[in-house]
Amino acid sequence: MSDLSLYNATAQTEGTLALAHEKILRFFRGAVFENITGDLNNIAAVATPVTVARENYGNKGRSSVQKIGDNWVVTFDTEAVRDDNGAIAQAWLIDLINIAKAKGSANLADFQLFDAKDEALGAIEGTFSVTVADFATGYADKGGYKFTLTSDGIVEDITSPIAGDGKPIVESASPATATGVTVGDVLVLKGYHFTGTTGITMDAQTVLEKNIIDDNTIAFLVPASVSGSAPIVVTNAAGAGTSFPFTAA
Repeated sequence: MSDLSLYNATAQTEGTLALAHEKILRFFRGAVFENITGDLNNIAAVATPVTVARENYGNKGRSSVQKIGDNWVVTFDTEAVRDDNGAIAQAWLIDLINIAKAKGSANLADFQLFDAKDEALGAIEGTFSVTVADFATGYADKGGYKFTLTSDGIVEDITSPIAGDGKPIVESASPATATGVTVGDVLVLKGYHFTGTTGITMDAQTVLEKNIIDDNTIAFLVPASVSGSAPIVVTNAAGAGTSFPFTAA
């Protein structure tokens, strides 16, 4: 299960017009990769294979090539959001414009690009040269910038930053609330990474009887004397998952 917290926390600003955050672009700034996607439109990425010649065994006289990586060109647009004094409010945008105007190594910046929802689609990380051009929005009081990032050498494939950490994720409990719970009441959890569950607690009480039906389903008997707020925590070998809020009347 992909961790969608990056996607869910990507708030579009008034400078975005499209769902650019179906992809996530992060800019290495201030010693961390900063998610700048909420300010972006029209993220597009094109990969060009980097190849080397190789001998094609069994086919004398025929040449062949082997792919050893990719060069990438990433483009996107962003509208400058200005404060009441007319200054650009996005600090990252000011930094990137200045990098685009610089020369030599000062014209390089590090980025990550990956799908916002599906870790299986992979991710890339690398150093890119930066160019920028102004564009008109069609409004007299608004303007924006079109950026082109060109990889400086082969870009690395990395594990997607939204890849889950393997800990259990509880998405729902059925019934949604337990009224007058007693020993013997059964709750069914739906979620992810339940295979290999080592323990469950409810209202900090250990669940003694549980059935791990599959990786996405657990049924268990509610411990005695559970009432009121009774958060549920499922643990496996990777650790304890995030507490799932539950109320028992």
